[in-house]
Amino acid sequence: MFQQVYPATEAFIGRVIDFAQRRAWFVIVVALGLALATANYTLRHLAINTDTAEMLSEKLPWRITYSAYKKDFPYFSDTIVIVIDGATPDIASDAAAILARRLRETESLVSSVFYPSGDEFLRRHQLLYVDNDRLEELTDKLSEAQPFLARLSQNRSSASLFQLLNDALDADLDGEAVDITSAIEQIALAIDELNNGNSIPMSWQTLIMGENDDGKSAGPQINREIIVTQPVLDYSALLPAEPAINAIKRLAADLELDADHGVEVRQTGSAALSYDELSSVITGSQNAGILALIMIVACLLIGLRSLSLVIATLSSLIIGLIYTAGFAVAWVGTLNMISIAFAVLYVGLGVDFAIHICLRYREMLVTTAPDSAVNKASRHVGLSLILCALTTAIGFFSFIPTAYRGVAELGLIAGCGMFISLAVSICLLPALLHVLPTPNAPRRTAVLSDRLAAFPRQNAKTVLTIATIVWCLAALCIPFVHFDLDPINLNDQSAESVVTYRALMNNADTSPTPIAAVVDSYPIAQDLIDRLGKLPQVTSVRSINSFVPQDQDEKLALIDDLALILGPDLELGPDPTSSDAATLQSMQALLENLRLLLEQPNQSRLAGPARSLAQALERYQATVESIAPAGQSQSLSELDEKLLGSFDGRLTQLRDSLTPEPIAITSLPQDIRRRWLSESGRYRVEAYPVGDITKAEQMKHFVAAAGTVFGDDATGTPVINLAGSDAVKLAFIQAFSYAFIVITALLWLILRSMKEVGIVLTPLILAGLLTSAASVVFSIPFNFANIIALPLLLGIGVDSALHILHRYKTALPENGNLLQTSTARAVFFSALTTTVSFGNLASSTHAGTASMGVMLTIGVVSTLTCTLLVLPALLRLFLPVQAR
Repeated sequence: MFQQVYPATEAFIGRVIDFAQRRAWFVIVVALGLALATANYTLRHLAINTDTAEMLSEKLPWRITYSAYKKDFPYFSDTIVIVIDGATPDIASDAAAILARRLRETESLVSSVFYPSGDEFLRRHQLLYVDNDRLEELTDKLSEAQPFLARLSQNRSSASLFQLLNDALDADLDGEAVDITSAIEQIALAIDELNNGNSIPMSWQTLIMGENDDGKSAGPQINREIIVTQPVLDYSALLPAEPAINAIKRLAADLELDADHGVEVRQTGSAALSYDELSSVITGSQNAGILALIMIVACLLIGLRSLSLVIATLSSLIIGLIYTAGFAVAWVGTLNMISIAFAVLYVGLGVDFAIHICLRYREMLVTTAPDSAVNKASRHVGLSLILCALTTAIGFFSFIPTAYRGVAELGLIAGCGMFISLAVSICLLPALLHVLPTPNAPRRTAVLSDRLAAFPRQNAKTVLTIATIVWCLAALCIPFVHFDLDPINLNDQSAESVVTYRALMNNADTSPTPIAAVVDSYPIAQDLIDRLGKLPQVTSVRSINSFVPQDQDEKLALIDDLALILGPDLELGPDPTSSDAATLQSMQALLENLRLLLEQPNQSRLAGPARSLAQALERYQATVESIAPAGQSQSLSELDEKLLGSFDGRLTQLRDSLTPEPIAITSLPQDIRRRWLSESGRYRVEAYPVGDITKAEQMKHFVAAAGTVFGDDATGTPVINLAGSDAVKLAFIQAFSYAFIVITALLWLILRSMKEVGIVLTPLILAGLLTSAASVVFSIPFNFANIIALPLLLGIGVDSALHILHRYKTALPENGNLLQTSTARAVFFSALTTTVSFGNLASSTHAGTASMGVMLTIGVVSTLTCTLLVLPALLRLFLPVQAR
């Protein structure tokens, strides 16, 4: 069939090239005009979908479950999760409250704002969510602190605070049991911080709410607050969430929520992750594309050794890339996080056809006129180019029948791009070569020295023996090949959204990795909760019931008693009017009492904290006395703010929490209810894992355990990651199988010899084994992005093997040394341009794109090595010249 197809193909290509050369300027102008129109269309219609779940078929069972989940509870998709970390719990709470309030005023950018800690209902009922033992302890401590809080609420000044501490020390000296250890420690630390330039107000949350024996807060006391927002996404823009993300950043800056004020505001959530991921992909692809183009120009100058050939090749490459981009936008529509890499793949592979034509053309200039040389060169390599385009496209197309839609789209675009590149190389390239200056004929076409070039042929048995040993060693690594199932690892690991996401994972209360299910009735939900609670892999279960406190009657009675004791004394008095002199006087009195306490022979438990407070006050007092009177007033104002700046807010919060009412599901606010009970009456249940499930085995155990209760209704990040990885691995097996079978069948149809088919495929299989072994040796796991490497390399590798085989069978040099021909040179420089193109992807900040670049680079280098070493040895032993 090779002999039958070859003459017809030569004749057809010859007619096309004759037309291109006769009407060269017409072809160039039409090609350029079409490219400009296509570029304009592409820029106006380009769109990218950043949802990684959308890269797999929506017909997969877990995708169907997840889609139903999002339909019932749309509030958990496309979110920006704002994480506010404060130097103190008070700072975090106040910052989050004001930020949430201002966000609600930006309805054009943020459609919903959910700040549970700041919800009026939850703040009012917060003490009902404290367990009984802690609530009793808190009640006792607040009852003891009643006189302290009552006096301070009426005169909120440093002078009043120092006087209160002084009175407490007097009582201690008189032998009365007064526990102010925690207060003295906190105030000593605060004054010491002020001495060191830290004016951030100290926390009254711990002082008011107290601590248990285990050191944990008896009330809601954390330094982190979380606001969940749903941005208004602008899908007409390349980065839909960018306006909302930038608005949140500007708002935080305007409110001075920064490190200087003890606050850090970060963003994560699906919308923020997608934004950062797409930004890194775009930046990485742009940088990789520019670097690849620069390095390809350098490779072409070295390989082609002619400015005319370089200009013709680059022009064909760029115009073909524009056509391919236009096809992608017109046919596929919205690109995804993987298919956006088609441009770099095209740059690396699309240049190959032009290189083979140009080098063969330059070689023929030795004996042929320029126009005839172009025609003969294109006709000679034409069939090989067609077969190479077909086999490379098969490698890409092999993912189309699979459920991995993200790579299927990349395969469709890049596969069709190979045919576009072939058409441009046959139609436009000859026209360009016709109008550009004719290059000089080459003096030498070989890349290697004569001795090195002859090595595989002269040492064929040795080469194949070594290849067999390498084959066996590489095969031993296959069982250790690893697949990274967490798509978050594909992102830029230094991106704010990724760093914040991982910080949330470190806390069981904020972990974004629960498994959820939606059920039709309350009894079913309750049954799931009971069964999940018995699983050792589950640390907690949450549902709408989590917002209905237990033992409400007992807790309400305790809170009523506390309100009776504290209630009248928690009203804030007028703004303090203490003079600077009064503050200094009370400070001096406190210092004297502290010194008196420290001089006692039988020192109390207050001795250690008292010593710290005395030292801090002495240092502060010395500083104040050393400055002018005008500066003293400013310094004392800073002292007031440092010690009592957060007092009003915490006292108000405590006062509000003393008037709760019994809670039932029906009394919960709508903003909470709708996140757990859908409009159609379906209940959401969440199960949280024990420990860290970032590793595959732990995640599998958690998903399997939860699956025994949730069944097919389970969804959530762990389920999606596992099911998605299984779907991708199956897609890889299917794609590689399809590619191998179709390419093998195509080779047999063309070559009509199983021996020749085996000779072509053997180096490629070895290259595939080497690539897989390299992933193990260098700890580069396969993932959602780079798994395309092996099927693609099979298609790419066949190209080089077919070129070598075609040259071996049709125009073998007299010395029989294939590696001294222009074909071998073209194979080498084609692989080199492909390597530098793919290799530049490795510099991307997007880890998935970088891993794809690394894996493809390893694969191309392995394929080139096996093609130039193993294939000539196989031809020498199993297809000697006389047997052809």
